[in-house]
Amino acid sequence: MHSLNNILPRTSRGFTLIELLTTVAILGVLMSVAVPYMQNYIIRARVTEGLQLLSELRRRVETEFYERGNLTVNIPASPTPDGQIHGGPWYSYQTMFGVPHDMWERIEYQPKGPHRVIALRAYRKTEWLNSDIGLHFQIKLVNAETLAFRCTVNNTQDRIQFVPSSCQDGDVNDWTSW
Repeated sequence: MHSLNNILPRTSRGFTLIELLTTVAILGVLMSVAVPYMQNYIIRARVTEGLQLLSELRRRVETEFYERGNLTVNIPASPTPDGQIHGGPWYSYQTMFGVPHDMWERIEYQPKGPHRVIALRAYRKTEWLNSDIGLHFQIKLVNAETLAFRCTVNNTQDRIQFVPSSCQDGDVNDWTSW
């Protein structure tokens, strides 16, 4: 009976230490590049989820406006607010939707003259480079019968990398340029 040493040539028995170290080094470099992109991708996906939440809240405000003819002081069909900020109510994510969220912390409904802003906020965490992500959904009273809507992030540079391009322009206090 022949042993494996006699059948296999010396070079096909395995990897050398240099080959293994080289492979590990290449994988390390690839991972150091890929991980930040993956983290940004995950955050952008959660911001997109936040935009969908804002769209649901927009639908509530819009429905109430077209049924009753005015902008209410609270987000319609919402629970009791957790407090007041910027002249309007705020709700924790859990209060508004019944479950906690690992990114979004608070929803604010801010009066801006005859207009409103719904702000969805996530506060400084290392995963998003310590930026406080705040999506602002502006609700503009065009006339007694019409509303207009837009999304902004107040041109805050550290937020812009995480939001869709449709929300990157504008200032939450600008009501004339759109």
